[in-house]
Amino acid sequence: MRKEWNVTDSAGNVHKVQCNLGGLGGNKVIVDNDTYKLKSSNWFINVVDYQINLPGASCNLVIIGNNIRLSVNGVFLDDGKPYEPVSNVPVWEWVLVGISFVGGFFFNGVVGICISTLFTAFAVKSSLEKKTALAVVLPIISLVVTFALGMFFTSLLQY
Repeated sequence: MRKEWNVTDSAGNVHKVQCNLGGLGGNKVIVDNDTYKLKSSNWFINVVDYQINLPGASCNLVIIGNNIRLSVNGVFLDDGKPYEPVSNVPVWEWVLVGISFVGGFFFNGVVGICISTLFTAFAVKSSLEKKTALAVVLPIISLVVTFALGMFFTSLLQY
C-alpha cells in the first residue's frame, strides 16, 4: 500500500512525503528521495508513529493497521483532527489486543488472527480518539466472533 503527500514548509518549499507499507522492502517512508525504514511498536498490529523533521513544519506519520495518516503542525491532513501520539494508547488496550490475538489463534487459527487484526486495529484507533467503551468492546467482540466461527467449523467436521 502506498500513500503520498506534498507538504509546504514555512519557507514555501514543497516536500514530497511518500509511505510504502509491506512488500519486499518492508515499511518505509520516503521524504524528498531520502528513504527511512519504519518499525512497528507492536508485535500484533502495524503501529508506527514516525516524526518527520522539515524546516518550519512538524510532521508525524501515523500508521495503525493499514490506515496511514500524516499530521502537519499537529493537524491531520485527511480530516483536520488534532494529532494524538500513538504512545498515548493505554497499556490495558495492548493487553486486550494480545488476549484477542491469542484467543483468536486458539479458537480459529490463522482466520482468527485475521479477524483479531481487523477488530483490534479499530480498537486502538478508538482508544486514541478517547472512545473507551468502544476500545474495550471491540476486542471482546473479536473473541466472540472467532469463538463462534470456531464452533461452527468444528460442528461441520463432526459430520
